[in-house]
Amino acid sequence: MKAEDYHARPELSNSMMSRLLKSPAHLRHYLDNPPEPTAAMILGTYAHTALLEPSEWAGYVRGVEGDRRTKAVKAAHQELLEQYPPERIIKHETYDQISAMVESVLANPSAATLIKSASEGQEGGYIEESVFYTCALDGDSNNMVSCKARIDVVPGIKSMYNDCLVDFKTTTDASPDAFGRSVISYGYHRQAAHYFNCWNASHPEDTRDKFVIIACEKTPPYACGVYELSTDLVQLGAYEVLRLMERYAECIDTDTWDAYGNTIQTLELPAWATPQIG
Repeated sequence: MKAEDYHARPELSNSMMSRLLKSPAHLRHYLDNPPEPTAAMILGTYAHTALLEPSEWAGYVRGVEGDRRTKAVKAAHQELLEQYPPERIIKHETYDQISAMVESVLANPSAATLIKSASEGQEGGYIEESVFYTCALDGDSNNMVSCKARIDVVPGIKSMYNDCLVDFKTTTDASPDAFGRSVISYGYHRQAAHYFNCWNASHPEDTRDKFVIIACEKTPPYACGVYELSTDLVQLGAYEVLRLMERYAECIDTDTWDAYGNTIQTLELPAWATPQIG
């Protein structure tokens, strides 16, 4: 399934849950007013394509270097436009950045093996796989939530990583400590639980229980780290996903999308702000 077809479907996704976590009103606004992709999102999409779908990336081209005000650069750029649509011409510095990131990831043996394990010809292996399932909350067939996920890498069933689902992230800091904080900040633990729900429900003959993230920095030296989320992290994610699914079902059922409540609330003194008297 093409990415645009996946994104056009209405099922509950991980990105939707991230908005719902802030408030139902934020999710409703996101659904009614789909945002334009940011520069960081565009870079991430390019990097995903270059790393995971190299045949698709071959349809892009590196832009011309130099001052476009000069006749020579203008002519070279016009020549590219005659061969490629504008959206397929990548600024040369961005193209070089992406190429360096891909090179760094593939130089990491663990990352390279994970990606290769899902490449064409690997039985049960998938790249950019869209999966869907419907969950009956508390086993109630009258309280259903339909969900979707698009998984970057599903290693083949005969590979050594056949119990894993894999995601690729671009980041400012791929070190263990910093990226560990990013897992919580960006809800990657919820993403893991959501992906397990979607994959295991739709593939009961091939269930997975390990979530691995390939993280690559966006600046030189484009350092790469490969991390498996712990059981505790995934369990926390599963708890949060269930609560968010229940909240989403209530929003759909009542067509109510509140922000932060309609009553006066008391703000308590947080522990971190309590004066420390020595």
